[in-house]
Amino acid sequence: MTNPEGANSQFDSPSGAESAGLPPSVTFENAPLSQTVFWGPHGLRAGWSALLFASIFLGILFGMTAGVGLMLKHLHHHIRAMGTAEMSPAAGYFSESILLTAALLATLAMSLMEGKSILSYGLGGTSRARHFITGLLTGFGFMSLLIGILTATHHVQLDAPAFHAATLWKYAALWAGVFLLVGIAEECLLRGYLLFILARGLRFRTSALLLAVLFAALHKSNPGESPFGLAAAAAAALVFSLSLWRIGSLWWAIGFHAAWDWAQSFFYGTRDSGILSQGHMMTAHPAGSVWLSGGATGPEGSVWCAL
Repeated sequence: MTNPEGANSQFDSPSGAESAGLPPSVTFENAPLSQTVFWGPHGLRAGWSALLFASIFLGILFGMTAGVGLMLKHLHHHIRAMGTAEMSPAAGYFSESILLTAALLATLAMSLMEGKSILSYGLGGTSRARHFITGLLTGFGFMSLLIGILTATHHVQLDAPAFHAATLWKYAALWAGVFLLVGIAEECLLRGYLLFILARGLRFRTSALLLAVLFAALHKSNPGESPFGLAAAAAAALVFSLSLWRIGSLWWAIGFHAAWDWAQSFFYGTRDSGILSQGHMMTAHPAGSVWLSGGATGPEGSVWCAL
């Protein structure tokens, strides 16, 4: 695999005791057992670092969820919307803001511990705006191509918008904000620090594969999710990891992720991993074979998605 921009150089680390912050005279062969168990040639071992990151993330996530839940106990309609047939923008902002905050704070904690910038874990790099815009256009374009195939083969029928233009513009902006949060939160969490630190100990490809399986597993609880939908989620995770390897940042993946979800959830009104969004522009009705239409999963559950 070639890398003309040299993006994968950030996954290569110097070897030796010096890179672990220990005196040059200390070698790992004769170090105490506690050092060999917890410390490797690059500092805290990758497994412990990943476990610490996960612990910080989950602690912040559960703490914020409980705290915000108490503050919103009189606004049940915002919370209840997450369990209804259609997810509201308010519910989307609520859940994704908490997820993003927890992911960024956990990443910040680990970056401070390692003496690096938080941007070092996929949010830096060159040409960020160009990669982000390219990702937006690509995500919307490929979802449109998938919907075009499904409509041409009569596996999806699209109904015209049911809202006035002003209402559609409002929902378009609201869902754009929600799915931008989704893109940043999920990419930072599963292709950010975790991928960088696991690549230090397991190689990049192995780490990307493990996190792709985790990404698919996290989709399993979505209503209407299907086996092929889970496989499509894992494949998308590998594509996003490949983009990180190629260009050195997550901004293309963030743009693609946000636009892909916005296109299917708002613009075409399909289900996104089984979840239907409130206030969509068109309304999609799957027809025929579930394997071809995606059924209750949405376009991501169609075998055409493999293209």
